[in-house]
Amino acid sequence: GPGLKVLRSLQSDLFPQKAMRILIVVSGLVVGTIPRACVPPHDKYEFCDASKPLEERVNDLIGRLSLEEKPYLLVARESPKGNISRLGVPEYDWGGNCIHGVQSRCSADGTCPTSFPNPNTLGATFNRSVWEGMGKVIGLELRALWLQGVGENHESNLPHIGLDCWSPNINIVRDPRWGRNLETPGEDPFLCGQFGAKVTSGLQGGTLDPRYLQAVVTLKHFDANSLEGPWGEFGQINRHTVNANLTMYDLHSTYLPAFKTAVEDGGALGVMCSYNAVNGVPTCASEYLLKEVLREDWGFEGYVTSDSGAVEDVMKNHHYTKNWDDTVSATLQAGCDMESAPWPKDHPWATDGPYISYIPSAVKAGLLAETDVDEALRHTLMLRFRLGLFDPIDDQPYWHVDPSVVRQQEHEDLAIDSTRQGLVLLKNDEKLGLPFQAGKKVAVIGPHANDNTAILGNYLGQMCPTFGSNDCVQTPCDAITKLNAADGGSTVCVEGVKVNSANVSGIGAAVAAAKAADYVVYIGGLDGSIEAEGKDRHDIGLPGSQPALLKALTGLNKFLVTVLYHGGIIAMPKADVAAVPSVVSAGYPGFYGARVMAEALFDTKAAEAPNRFGRLAVSWFLQEEWEAGNYDMLDFAMTAGKGRTYRYYKDDQELALPFGFGLSYSKFGVTASGSGNKVVARVANSGRAGDAVVLLYIRPQTGTVPSKEPAARLVRQLADFARVAVDKDGEAQVEFHLTSKSVELFNEDGKVQVFEGGYDVILSCGDKGAEATVPIHCNKHGCTVDSVVVV
Repeated sequence: GPGLKVLRSLQSDLFPQKAMRILIVVSGLVVGTIPRACVPPHDKYEFCDASKPLEERVNDLIGRLSLEEKPYLLVARESPKGNISRLGVPEYDWGGNCIHGVQSRCSADGTCPTSFPNPNTLGATFNRSVWEGMGKVIGLELRALWLQGVGENHESNLPHIGLDCWSPNINIVRDPRWGRNLETPGEDPFLCGQFGAKVTSGLQGGTLDPRYLQAVVTLKHFDANSLEGPWGEFGQINRHTVNANLTMYDLHSTYLPAFKTAVEDGGALGVMCSYNAVNGVPTCASEYLLKEVLREDWGFEGYVTSDSGAVEDVMKNHHYTKNWDDTVSATLQAGCDMESAPWPKDHPWATDGPYISYIPSAVKAGLLAETDVDEALRHTLMLRFRLGLFDPIDDQPYWHVDPSVVRQQEHEDLAIDSTRQGLVLLKNDEKLGLPFQAGKKVAVIGPHANDNTAILGNYLGQMCPTFGSNDCVQTPCDAITKLNAADGGSTVCVEGVKVNSANVSGIGAAVAAAKAADYVVYIGGLDGSIEAEGKDRHDIGLPGSQPALLKALTGLNKFLVTVLYHGGIIAMPKADVAAVPSVVSAGYPGFYGARVMAEALFDTKAAEAPNRFGRLAVSWFLQEEWEAGNYDMLDFAMTAGKGRTYRYYKDDQELALPFGFGLSYSKFGVTASGSGNKVVARVANSGRAGDAVVLLYIRPQTGTVPSKEPAARLVRQLADFARVAVDKDGEAQVEFHLTSKSVELFNEDGKVQVFEGGYDVILSCGDKGAEATVPIHCNKHGCTVDSVVVV
């Protein structure tokens, strides 16, 4: 538009097949909407001199602050209040969310941020390039929306969103009842670590200017956060009160590794401490976690924020401290740099909090050294400087990102492709299964048939230009109707039942529609009324009257597929699963989910259905298997009883749907060869072109790990993975290089240890019958295939 001048266009490495053009603007309203530091008359301070080292500049700014001013720079969600006007330091909102897209309002012209599938669907892709690509998209769109003065996705459009993201969530899926399973990629620490590292790399690094951070991630929730509540005899145990009692082995081998990988390999510069306590110490007051592990052991150089209200929990719910001065002293001294303060009801930003109210008095009482406050300021302010917020903007591309990058076609294409790769085909009958043929009579049945809300999951930016409406989100009924009609078919859509209602009055109409159809697509499962932040499930079965409707449909002996929305798994009886011809796990597939599901289920005259299914990133129990486990939600131990997650579950490969399982419209087989430290997987495809996911597991051979060590309970452990496209009736090859790190385990003290001895490398394509094993020998110096083998 007028006043906008194109400075340059950049080739992006985000989309190797189609370059993305980024328009950089140097004048006009886009730049002018953001309050800036170091502008006249506040441009002569030493901290404004961009030629000086960052450490000197940050220290100069801190030295100019009064004790009473300092806390205002240490409280998230304080914008638009958190500024130091006399020094020209503007407000800054810490705490925007970016779980699977920028959680902001749409821009003034009605362009809304790109939304990806939820992380549990993303985890099932087993694709690092998808995760890093999403990070790049989110980081770039965040810059563009920030430049336009867009607020967080609240009705008030405030506070104005900042440049740090409270994401990704890389807590493991410890238990399917946890209400936030949809926010995290899966149950495996290695998988979650790779996800965290790649999202971090894409979001923080960007492609426009290596001098500055594009944005800042905040890994959450540190640590052992996997319970919402209510639990206990009186419902008194919830995420604000629970204490996770952990052995050092479990802490270091299961709950910490994902964060370690995201910090050390991804370079993450933000971490959020969680509501819960670990071994009696609230995580936001834990010097062991925040200083000894995070900063000293891992070399973390960023900032730590509390979860919203977690500083208050230290005293109010964990009773760890006796008064507010003690509380802010304990958390700051432990390494919690920033407090995310609670905010009043119907008010979009914080107005106060323990840090603002009590840091000055704690310092004056001698409970807290002002140098501790200054250290917290260094950690937080350094990032604002590294974002380029205190430097001249003329030559900073990140200050001139064109608004047109938001939801541009390349971003949508990546979101659509990532959704395709996240659907998991759990069952497919040879006679009555997928893919269906478009152009026939189709009945779309189930509580999500006409849904345009549950499909999106949680932690959402504004989806559609009309605030509060999802009218631009396609429903499964809409998507299937459109695809089927293009080939001359007809479609009817009948819900039959609600998600969690006992009402069965609509089942008759649904069954009648199914009887008249050639193909039946059942869309059901869960939604946010059943599993959510602050709300765990106590029953992990298919809720309400859905089992009754599904039983009626399977009795028709029709072509039928059941598509399930879920965060945590849905444990159905063995007989019910056996009766359903085909089952697809969709997670919460997001904004483009309806279109992607329609395309995945149907061949059309123009094209075969995409054959790009993912693999389970969690163990999926049948009802009988789950009940046999008798798991205690309050027990955080991984090796107790039958063991938690596939890594310790004694009967892992006896599960009908184990971790890593997934089918395809093709039949993949895998053979392996190895020499030196290299293992080669050869994937053969007997069927249509499609994606194979090759998972590499490590299993210690008998006697390698001493029986007294808890690691002796390990069944198998993911050490690498790759997704590869395989042509019709073709072959593909994947090389893996093993090092001592591939077989790093932990001793009972939680220390990393490579147990010298034999290990089996297990290569799997997802189907339990498609595995190959290569024996190797490892010590602290590395791993070697026992001899040149072909299996």
